[in-house]
Amino acid sequence: MTVRCPDAYPLELTLVDTPTFHHAKKKCHPIVYLDRHLGGGWSTVYLSSKSHVVVKFAVAPGKDKAELKRQLTNEKIAYNKLSRITGWVVPCLYGEYAWHGRRALLLSDEGLSLSGTFTSLLLVERYGTPMMP
Repeated sequence: MTVRCPDAYPLELTLVDTPTFHHAKKKCHPIVYLDRHLGGGWSTVYLSSKSHVVVKFAVAPGKDKAELKRQLTNEKIAYNKLSRITGWVVPCLYGEYAWHGRRALLLSDEGLSLSGTFTSLLLVERYGTPMMP
C-alpha cells in the first residue's frame, strides 16, 4: 500500500506478518492520500477523508523507537481483543504495516474522537453518581 502525507513523498507500507514472494511482479495500486493531520501523543496520526481510513505512525519526536513499537503492538493487541465490537464502537483494525524500519496501524475512520468529551465532564458525570446506602 502506498500513502502520501501532506507535503511529503509517497511512503510504501508493507503489511506485517504476510509472506512475500520474491518473484512476484510489483502490482500497481492506488495511492491513499492522507489529507488531515490529527496530531498525536506517542504517535503521529493522519486521516484520509476520501478513503475513510486513519494511519497511526509509531513516530514521535524525542521518543525511543523500541518503546513506540511496543506501544503500537499493545494497541494492536487491544484492537484484536475488542474485535467483537469493531466497526460499531471501536475502529476496525485493517492491519499493521512496516515502513523504513518503523511500524504503523491502518484503522477505519469512525469520526471524531471522544477523548475531549470525557475530560470536559465533571468527575460525577464521568464515573456515575455514587450509590446511596
